[in-house]
Amino acid sequence: MKAIRVQTILAAILACALTLTAFGAQSADPLPSWNDGKAKQSIVTFVEKVTQPGSPDFVPVPERIATFDNDGTLWSEQPLPVQLYFALDRVKVLGAQHPEWKTEEPFASLLKGDVKTALAGSDHALLEIVMATHTGMTTIEFEKIVKDWIATAKNPETGKRFTDMTYQPMLELLAYLRENGFKNFIVSGGGIEFMRPWTEQVYGIPPEQIIGSSVKTKFELRDGKPVLERLSELNFNDDKSDKPVGINQHIGRRPIAAFGNSRGDKEMLEYTQGGSGARFELLVLHDDAAREFAYGPARGLPDVKLGAFPVALDEQAKSSGWTVVSMKNDWKTVFPAAQSRVTAIDILLEPDSTMLKYADANNARLLAVFPKGFALDAEHRPHITLIQRFVRTEDLDKVYAAAEKVLVSANVKAMKLEAFKYYYAPAGALGVAGICAKPTAEIIKLQADMIAAVEPFTVEAGPIEAFTAAHDDPGSDAALIQYVSTFVPKMSGENFNPHVSTGVAPRDYLDKMNAEPFQSFVFSPAGAAVYQLGPFGTAAKKLKAWDLKP
Repeated sequence: MKAIRVQTILAAILACALTLTAFGAQSADPLPSWNDGKAKQSIVTFVEKVTQPGSPDFVPVPERIATFDNDGTLWSEQPLPVQLYFALDRVKVLGAQHPEWKTEEPFASLLKGDVKTALAGSDHALLEIVMATHTGMTTIEFEKIVKDWIATAKNPETGKRFTDMTYQPMLELLAYLRENGFKNFIVSGGGIEFMRPWTEQVYGIPPEQIIGSSVKTKFELRDGKPVLERLSELNFNDDKSDKPVGINQHIGRRPIAAFGNSRGDKEMLEYTQGGSGARFELLVLHDDAAREFAYGPARGLPDVKLGAFPVALDEQAKSSGWTVVSMKNDWKTVFPAAQSRVTAIDILLEPDSTMLKYADANNARLLAVFPKGFALDAEHRPHITLIQRFVRTEDLDKVYAAAEKVLVSANVKAMKLEAFKYYYAPAGALGVAGICAKPTAEIIKLQADMIAAVEPFTVEAGPIEAFTAAHDDPGSDAALIQYVSTFVPKMSGENFNPHVSTGVAPRDYLDKMNAEPFQSFVFSPAGAAVYQLGPFGTAAKKLKAWDLKP
């Protein structure tokens, strides 16, 4: 891919609305918020050697498992972990129902605003607080409470929303790994059901890839409806030596890469390193008091009660060859820029196994002719774009609801599509190839209904900040913005060309391929999703997904 000119790729993608998950993205710096140095190079070197076919360290896609701690690794955990702030707010909300809390610790101190005294009982006090505030309700009720709270909750020290205090360099790392076939998991001491409601939107990590501490639940019928009741009893504490246990139970594969920031992550990194083949371990050192917080006590940094990075861990990292990232020296920026008020989205259909079989076969054929093209894999699967639009970021949940209503009413899971020909979009001496489906009245109506459903939440155009990242040159930014702005009039109705993309090859070869008889076949959508668009019109970040399988 690096050998293909960016302008050529962009022209082809924009002309044909390919929106491949990662096609063309490798030409840009995958980690732009990282300073060039040892830490960044160690990441890139590892990823390249485990993903390059023919490399002695090559790892098949299903085995590319990466695990991430959450607090202090993906977002800020000081002065207190985010979930603890949630619990403290819940104590205030529930205090009226528990008059006994006025005299019982740790609740009495919390109600007075004295967090230090409340937490003097260490782990026992924390457990008491969590059990009192996180249980006695159904899983659905708890999920709603978390969603409502996380939508507005702010760090009292910075005044920023907690979800705006994610680390931009780590968000880039998550995306870089996804683009290279990794499946990212969060493995955190935080509550699994506290994290699941928001991690997909914030990190692009779906709820099934979250491992965390949990309380016991009980199935029961409530008013004739089946629910899961959250009980005041600990089920699993996902910390320290229990992290590898949780990984084994939930994933069933040993990670080849692990990322943490504290003593609580040591065993996860040890477990990762203990496997055969290429391995990568990384710790984030919080040494930037100016831009975030500084704490250790390693390297003479202040000590903390929660999230400590002790001297012994620093020494073990050096002796074990683990990468230690200095927040101060290795990161150009810490937090993301303010979220754009506008988001560029792609609403798409994901084809079933029948289409994927044909697409994979065609992709293998094209790679044999042009090895520098892109490979289809678990993270780079073809899809059919329905629409691309700029929408108001604050209305994304409304967009999801509107899209889901259209998908359900159209009975998309029962839709039958006929693949009937190859095609390609010329890009200089090359062509970007795909398989076309007949633009039936049914799928044209689906697109029209989707356009109408999303229309109330759209804006005519948006800035480059509406995408996950900009290009290296302003001309490409402008071309992409123009393309998305005019997608509906130019790529809908009689101009709609439903297709999946299969690869790149020289045009003379594609001319011969297109002249061959095409054996038509029938396939169906297996899923649908909303993605945030990235550079080159790629479907870069999954925002919402629906399983449409019967």
